[in-house]
Amino acid sequence: MSTSQGELRYRLRCLDKLGYAFRGDESVLDCGSGDGGVARLILERVREVVAIDVEAFETWSDEPGLSFRVADAEQLPFADSTFDVVYSKDSLHHMESPERALQEYRRVLKQHGTALIVEANRFNPLFYPHMTLALRHQHFSRRRFRELVTAVFPETRFGAFDAHYAPDLRRALVLQHAVEEGLERFPPFRGLLSYNFAVA
Repeated sequence: MSTSQGELRYRLRCLDKLGYAFRGDESVLDCGSGDGGVARLILERVREVVAIDVEAFETWSDEPGLSFRVADAEQLPFADSTFDVVYSKDSLHHMESPERALQEYRRVLKQHGTALIVEANRFNPLFYPHMTLALRHQHFSRRRFRELVTAVFPETRFGAFDAHYAPDLRRALVLQHAVEEGLERFPPFRGLLSYNFAVA
């Protein structure tokens, strides 16, 4: 599967900004894996990845340590305490009951397992007109995101970061990186950063 430099940079940034150090021996569930590109990046850091989505993608192809499966995150077809890590990016806001999905994440995690949850910020100046108003995505506010997660995972580290994939900026990736880093360091913009995350 071919991935542009800009898209790869974006996907790696969304992983690295979580500040989570994989040990290398984990079993990971990727909920809402889409085309599977991020699952393959995670596999470079762990022992095994099971990637699920509500429909199959043509780009799915099982390989050693990586398998794909059509499944609903609100009714995960896995036994209790199966995974070391559950990774979920931009999935919860699509679900009929994000509360139920979070409970399922917790159920399939092993004791002392970790949920890595990333959701777009509803009020990001770029996302709101495009994703919320135009495309009707029901992204969460920072407050709502934290309420949802802490209801199931009381002990959680929250944070936010800025990351965008813009194909037209492929020749300005260094500048884009500098702008994103600068926004994260400027307190007035922290509530408007593009992504909120939870390490639970």
